[in-house]
Formats: sequence, C-alpha cells, structure tokens
Amino acid sequence: MMISILVSAQYYENYSDSKNPYWKPKGGADFSFPVDSDLAIYACKDDLKASLMKMVEDQGNEYSRYEYISHEFKFSNPIVVEGLGKELEMMCLN
Repeated sequence: MMISILVSAQYYENYSDSKNPYWKPKGGADFSFPVDSDLAIYACKDDLKASLMKMVEDQGNEYSRYEYISHEFKFSNPIVVEGLGKELEMMCLN
C-alpha cells in the first residue's frame, strides 16, 4: 500500500550572496514523499530520518534552503472542510 510521509520544514531565504550568506527564516514548507508502507514502517528510524533530511536539504539552492523539522506518516488524504471564511465573517460581524 502506498502512503505519504509528510515532512515539515523551515524555509530560509539568503539575504546576501553565496560567498557570505545571511539566512533568514521565512516560514514553513511541507513536503510529501510517496512510499510503500512496508518500506516506511520497517525502515530503521534513524536511516529514514537521515534520508528525509537529505532529500529536503537537496531542494535548496544558493538563494533558498529548507531545514527538516519533523515527519509523520499519512495513510489517507486530508479531509477538506469548506466554510471557514464564512464562519470567520459571521464571527467578525457579531
């Protein structure tokens, strides 16, 4: 069975150049890694984390980078709930 491993990462931007980088945190980023559930569940925990950290880091360049924070297994798609905007509008009007 295929699952997704959802990785949360910190996103950084370089406010200088590649010789003297000045990295500034700019928010979060999520990465989704599809994988066979047996491989993910039975993999050595440290090896899995190291692989995820490297793959997230590899998405950066000299102007932006990502730093692994955490990961979790997702066995299904998220449940989408519509109507938050309407709910907030009603609350702000009262």
